[in-house]
Amino acid sequence: MARKSKKVDYVNAGSMGQQTASMPSVPKKTCYKAGLYARLSEETQANKERATVETQMELLRGFVADNDDMVAEKEYFDISYTGTNFERPGFEEMIQDMRAGRINCIIVKDLSRLGRNYVETGNYIERVFPFFDVRFIAVTDGYDSNKSGEELLMPLKNMVNEMYVKDLRKKMKTAHRAYWKNGEYSSGMVPYGYINVDRHLYPDEEVSGFVQEIFRLFLEGNALKEVARRLSEKTVNPKTHKMVRFSHEVPEGFNTGWNPVTVRAILTNHAYIGVSVHNRYARVNGKQVKQPKEEWIIIEDTHEPLVSREDFDRAQKMLGENTKAFHSTHGKNGYNHARFNLLGKKIVCADCGKVMGFRTEGVKHQKSFYRCKTYLADTHGACTNHKVSLEEVNRAVFDTIHAHMKVSIDAEALVKRMNSKTESMKKYDIYGKEADRIRRELQKTTEVKAGIFEDYREGLIDEEQYVQISEKYAAKITGLACRLDEMLKAQTRFSKEYHIDTDWKADIEKYISKRKLTREMAEAFVEKVIVYENGKLEVHLVYDDVLKELLDLRAERGGING
Repeated sequence: MARKSKKVDYVNAGSMGQQTASMPSVPKKTCYKAGLYARLSEETQANKERATVETQMELLRGFVADNDDMVAEKEYFDISYTGTNFERPGFEEMIQDMRAGRINCIIVKDLSRLGRNYVETGNYIERVFPFFDVRFIAVTDGYDSNKSGEELLMPLKNMVNEMYVKDLRKKMKTAHRAYWKNGEYSSGMVPYGYINVDRHLYPDEEVSGFVQEIFRLFLEGNALKEVARRLSEKTVNPKTHKMVRFSHEVPEGFNTGWNPVTVRAILTNHAYIGVSVHNRYARVNGKQVKQPKEEWIIIEDTHEPLVSREDFDRAQKMLGENTKAFHSTHGKNGYNHARFNLLGKKIVCADCGKVMGFRTEGVKHQKSFYRCKTYLADTHGACTNHKVSLEEVNRAVFDTIHAHMKVSIDAEALVKRMNSKTESMKKYDIYGKEADRIRRELQKTTEVKAGIFEDYREGLIDEEQYVQISEKYAAKITGLACRLDEMLKAQTRFSKEYHIDTDWKADIEKYISKRKLTREMAEAFVEKVIVYENGKLEVHLVYDDVLKELLDLRAERGGING
């Protein structure tokens, strides 16, 4: 016989008014507890003055006041969140309250306030809200999920909203290109030495002289490092200057000094001869990629230059000659650190936590070292001189990996031998039988849970009953699945064919015969190398945790069978 749930009608006692002597008042039944949601893509001063979110809320409050079958339970809003992304704090809070049953109606100004992604917005309106029996209303669009025929209108409006976003991006790109061709600076980072006023660049009188000094010092024959040192004695670097200008706060310990990389970037920037270069980068699949020179948009004479074209061209020629001289002295690849630094970002300073810098010292007898970047960045007080040679690091890492591989092979072989004994084989069978029993119970419980959903869909149980019973069986299924996983792992540990993790085994077999550290070996095994001030190294490997489990298993087998 099919199960039937007892239905009880509830009346909100708080809505009962007092009766007068002449005529009894009619109690108002509140059917919907509404969540009011407003969203604003970007908060600007103009938006604040117009109180855009508040305007949306006033509209929604008025709508609720005009309908006697609902009350405003709670208000939610998101400011400076795009409609194409549903990871918004206000929206997520509203969904949690919906799931908890605090609200059973969601009201927005229009469909675009809920979202501008056609697929996701449609999923919420057509699937999620109906599943929780939540009414959805978009006031100015005239959409109400309780009215028939609206399901044909909603997908079309959502598609229009998504098309609007794509069209807006296209128009913005076109507008930027129009600004560029008119010599206007509409986007991008303002070059050091300039300020942006109404989309036009003007010299920043406070620091433009330092740009000119950089060119002068370099053209006089000073190396980039020397130019950076002299600038550091007189002023802060561009990043710090920008920070001070906009926030007037510089974090304690922040590196305010100049470095050769920043000096070179200024020496090669065409902005300082009055030329604007745009479209050097494009966003592809969410990543910024460099555009070929043919795609660049170069506009001459867009603003006042800080240096002459003659000096700029001389600087480019000198930079090119320096590069050629470096290659002729040190070979075609020069100090190509990537060829020798096999650890990359995996080697760090024990004290400041920063990735260690890679340096090659000497001319005739070159020797490579890892040194703390924080110490080297002209802020010696921020950290100490952690220094260790490349040779020491590579030897320590290789020895650690090789010892790890040998211990792993020996331990695996011992566990296999131990598992061939009678007592281990009995345990293998016991765990296998328990795993089979759990599988049967898991299948039965899963079938019962599926039947509960069918009862809910057919109206035999209400939502509260469904959620309560479903959660109970979901917890039981989770527990059984965990227990089954434990039994299978335990059975594997007693198998005569026991073997270590497949990827781990493959890496060991691939590199066990190597006689020196390679980049591929470091990539496969090394998690992190920590360098201490006294030169001590601490090598952490990717498989350290599984090796520990294997050694524990070996010790356990030795205790059982020894």
